[in-house]
Amino acid sequence: MDTATAQSRVAEIVAGLDGSMGVAAWTVGSEDPGIRVNADVLYPTASTFKIPILYSLYRMVDQGATDLDERIELTDAHRVPGSGVLQHLRVGLQPTIYDLAMLMTIVSDNEATDILHQHVGVERLHADLDELGLSRIRVPLTCRELLYTIVGMDASNPEHTYEMFRERARAGEYDKSGLGWDDSEGSGNDLTPPDQMSRLCELIEQGVGLSDEAREGVLDTMKRQTLNARIPAGVPEGVTIAHKTGSLRGVRNDAGIVYAEQPYVISIFSKHLEDEDAGVAAMVEISRTVWAALGDEEAK
Repeated sequence: MDTATAQSRVAEIVAGLDGSMGVAAWTVGSEDPGIRVNADVLYPTASTFKIPILYSLYRMVDQGATDLDERIELTDAHRVPGSGVLQHLRVGLQPTIYDLAMLMTIVSDNEATDILHQHVGVERLHADLDELGLSRIRVPLTCRELLYTIVGMDASNPEHTYEMFRERARAGEYDKSGLGWDDSEGSGNDLTPPDQMSRLCELIEQGVGLSDEAREGVLDTMKRQTLNARIPAGVPEGVTIAHKTGSLRGVRNDAGIVYAEQPYVISIFSKHLEDEDAGVAAMVEISRTVWAALGDEEAK
């Protein structure tokens, strides 16, 4: 399938959704624009913002500013709701920075993420992104801050606790005016356009700003992803993919690198989905279409 045909097919899939979806995919290092639909529209990152955290963390390792073997003792204050396993374990566990990075990425552990988000720091995160020319990727909110806003809670209020969040979430007490739902430029939410997240993935694959060892560390972590029902479901079994998913109410995302004969980057982001299952099905079909255009050498 040629890219023009794939572009038309992806646009058709996106147009059929009750909600918004953006796509940006191209061959790594190519000057061809690839396949882009709503590629410059801002979408909530959800957990895909863990990619820039991972990138900045490994830059810190290169600079001698952190040590992957350093251990962090977990306390009740670290507990973060949502995805992951650490919130369910006893306090006193002492995972390494490496362990936290792996958990953050491959099972999208929110507690591990917030420890690393604070360890790296928003200022460093945004400075690294700005240096790469990716100033529209913004990640000011931790997972706790983000999740609390969508149920009308304030992470800075000590009376707003982990247990309170779980009660409100179970009861479906969502506050659609919360910052976590705001997709406007400069809102203070965690946001990205698909094209800039794809560009970040391309720069990681190319090793920009990373030593060879750090590049391999980032990619090895992303390749161990266990949540594979979106982009990977649209490519042939056995193809290596380095990626990270993200989910919130009405949001289903995935971004990464597909190691076809010529590797390509792909980001699929969504918001305001009325039917999240239909959104995931569309992502799989888009991934399949992009593979036919960029990955399947026999079909070209």
